[in-house]
Amino acid sequence: MKTTVIAPHRSSLGMDANLISLVIFIVMAVVSWFPYLGWFAWVVPIIFFMTEKESSFVKFQSATALIIGLISAAIKFAFWVLIKITTPNPLRNLNDLYRYATGGWGIHVFFGGLNTIIGLAITAVIIYMIIMAYGYKQVELPFIGPLAQKASAKLDQG
Repeated sequence: MKTTVIAPHRSSLGMDANLISLVIFIVMAVVSWFPYLGWFAWVVPIIFFMTEKESSFVKFQSATALIIGLISAAIKFAFWVLIKITTPNPLRNLNDLYRYATGGWGIHVFFGGLNTIIGLAITAVIIYMIIMAYGYKQVELPFIGPLAQKASAKLDQG
């Protein structure tokens, strides 16, 4: 991971650039835990990216948050589909009880638990990014950092 220290500066949005970055990540992290609404947490960084006019630090942080949000949304949606597919139908009579108790619920619980663990891991990455952004440190996460750099450069020109 490449970390670059940026000189403290103000954003064109009227706040310090590090505080804007905190808002981006915190709001995205909170929204991402709401059912269904969490699939659209990536919209928050887009709003900040489009409104920021000067700070490349804020634009990079927004692009990073956008990519993390899109990855998170894709994972959450995939697990939602897996959970819906593996959830047994409601019990119609007591004869179905043994079949449901030994079959589908275990897979359902496994996917639900795995989804929660991955969500916590993504939240831990976001907390790390919050801590680094507060200190004006621009962190290029593996795979995400180069994409964020390219995206912020392309979107900045367009």
